[in-house]
Formats: sequence, structure tokens, C-alpha cells
Amino acid sequence: MLTLQSLLSLPVFLSTTLIAHALAAPDGFIDKEPNRYDIDYEAALLGGDGCNNKQLKMIREGFVDMNQLFKAAVQVDWDGDPEHEFFGAPERIQNYTMLIEANLLRASQYANLKGNTENRKPDIHVRCDDPNDQCGDGDGDGKHVAYNIGNEPHINFCRRYFKLDPLDQRVLEATLDEDNDMKLMRYYNRGAAWARQVMHISAVGQAIVEKVVPGIDSNSTYNPNTTNLNSEWTTRISMGAMNTSFLAGVKNDHPKTNGPNNIQTLNYVYGAKRAKLLAVFPTQMPYDTANNAENYALYALARYVMKTQGFYPIKPILQYSSEMALLSDKDVLDGDDKQNACLQKSDVVPRNRGTNFVGEAIESASPSSMLGLLSTRTSSAYLLVYGGLVYALVSSWLA
Repeated sequence: MLTLQSLLSLPVFLSTTLIAHALAAPDGFIDKEPNRYDIDYEAALLGGDGCNNKQLKMIREGFVDMNQLFKAAVQVDWDGDPEHEFFGAPERIQNYTMLIEANLLRASQYANLKGNTENRKPDIHVRCDDPNDQCGDGDGDGKHVAYNIGNEPHINFCRRYFKLDPLDQRVLEATLDEDNDMKLMRYYNRGAAWARQVMHISAVGQAIVEKVVPGIDSNSTYNPNTTNLNSEWTTRISMGAMNTSFLAGVKNDHPKTNGPNNIQTLNYVYGAKRAKLLAVFPTQMPYDTANNAENYALYALARYVMKTQGFYPIKPILQYSSEMALLSDKDVLDGDDKQNACLQKSDVVPRNRGTNFVGEAIESASPSSMLGLLSTRTSSAYLLVYGGLVYALVSSWLA
């Protein structure tokens, strides 16, 4: 057996060669497989208000995971099952396919590496201090993991985000769970949470609204009180930032309070059940799926699982005999077992007057400092061992 003493007794050239080989071997550290999170992107993460270093690391990892999801989703197959389930049947969505593809393409451009300034996306201000006091809202399991501020590149991450797994860990564990491996929401991870928030950024996710109005002369201004209602009708199209769609034609929630109230809340679309319902329910507009950030995030997640695992986690499967049967299915309307959002609230909120918009540079935002798998202490230990070996070899040679 080769010991350190016998190693040092060898000629210097031979012993240094053996040590260099050992350190460069798979079990050493010189050619250790690069950290998959050690990536320099053109777009930066800024701010970090209220976040500690561990949280910043998990936020950055989620950003990298999100880029992996959108890279898997950017080539859309309109004949595929995920496309039909999350955006709608071809005859329903045909007028909005280009919009969906453009949104996915813009989201995927956050993966542009450092130096690639073509179609550069804005830097993102991240924070953990909950300036809009949204993280605690909701009941049971339904609370936001993150929310967007003002459709800006500005995202707050709640405590629940930090309980989510990294992408590859979650995919591996869900795949190995044979009883639940076909349930898409079992694959939900930090990257999927990030994906929904990025789609809310106005420079990424664009939404469309179509409204039928009475036709007017091109030289006139539309006035609902004076326009001739017998005139020819036309469709008015408007575009804007993507928010959160809600279920139409279903009874709004009536939250419980300490006293009487007339409060009603919309049923916002989060989770696979509601996202799929949005694509088939007759009371929804055909473009509602194209306008909902969650549908993009879950579609990208499904495509990533298909790419890496070779199958589509098709559950939940919506089966109903009639519209009334669906409306009475409380399980469907309640959404998934474990929620990653508050179903009664949008995850896009206006920026408060006193909330800073532009985040400062994060001192530890570089991948090497935020995401290195080796801690400073561990790296120092490696250097100490290596330095000791070199010193011993030199001393042996001089002797």
C-alpha cells in the first residue's frame, strides 16, 4: 500500500506526478464535475432585501432551474398532450399560438450567458422582506411561495419558497415514487415557482384581451352613450402585462370573517387542476390560458420531465360528463392537494409607494460565491492539504 511516507521517499518528479494525478482523479477535486448552478448569465439578480446568504443561494438556484425549464419548453409542439392540456385544443387556441410561442421565447432568453446581449432581459430585483405583506395570506395549505411586484422585474420570495426542492432533486424523487410519478404537481420545485413569477414581468409575458364593441367611423371616437348600436360590430384588441386568470362561471368564494361581510373573492388559477380547467371550460375565453402565468410554468415543467424522463406526468386527468358535473366537483374547483399560492389572491401586486424599485448589486451574487458546492472552510482545507504535500516534497528534495 502506498503511504505518504513511501510516497515522499520517491523521486520528486515521480511523487509530484502521482499526487497531481490523485488530485485530478474523479475522487479528487481538480477536475470535479462543475457545479450545474455555476453559470454567469447576462441578466443579474439584484437587491436581496431581507434575504440571508442561504436564501440568496436558493433563489439563485431556482433562477438557474427556471432557465432549464424554459429551455425545454421553447420548441412548442401543438400536437402534443401538454400543449392541449395547458393551452387548449388547436381549434380553440389557434389565434393565440404565436403569442404563446413569443412569451416562451422571451422567458427562455433569461438563459443568455454573460456577454450575449441580444434580446437581453432586465435584471431582476429579488427580496425576502415581504413589502406588500402577502406571504401570510390564505388558509390551510394555500399561501403564496412568491409574488411579483407591479409587473416589474421585481419578485418577493416567501418562506414557502425555501421549503421547495431544487429541480433535479424533485424530479428524481417524484420519478422514483411509483404511486405518484404521473402526478405533475409532485414535480413542483423552485424553478417552477420562478417560472410563474418571470411570466408576470411585462418585458416577458404579454397578455391579450379582446372585446367586441360597436363599429365606429375611423374619424370618430367611441362613446358607449352615443354610438349607434345598430352599426357593425368590431373586435377591439388590447395588449398588456400578464397577470393571473380566474375561473369564470363558478361561484366566487366568500371568506369567513369575525363579523358580517359582503366580500367576494375570485377563484384564481393556480395548480394543474385549475390550469387544465382553464383550457377546456366553456365559460373561459380561448385566450385565458395564454394570459395565465401558471399555465406557462406548468407546461414548461411537463416538457422538462418529458425531456429528461421520457414520459408525460398526465395527472390530474379531468373527467366529467357535463358542465354541471364539473361545476359541482368540489375537488376540481378546490385545486390540488398542496397549494403553492393563495387561490383567492393574485400573485401580482402594485408596488407600494415606499418600496424601492431598483435593487442594489448583491455582493455575493456571482455564481462562484453564491453557489459553490465547497464552503470556504472546505476549500481552505483542500488548499492546506495540497500546500502541506508540496512543502513535504520540497523538504524531502532539499534533504
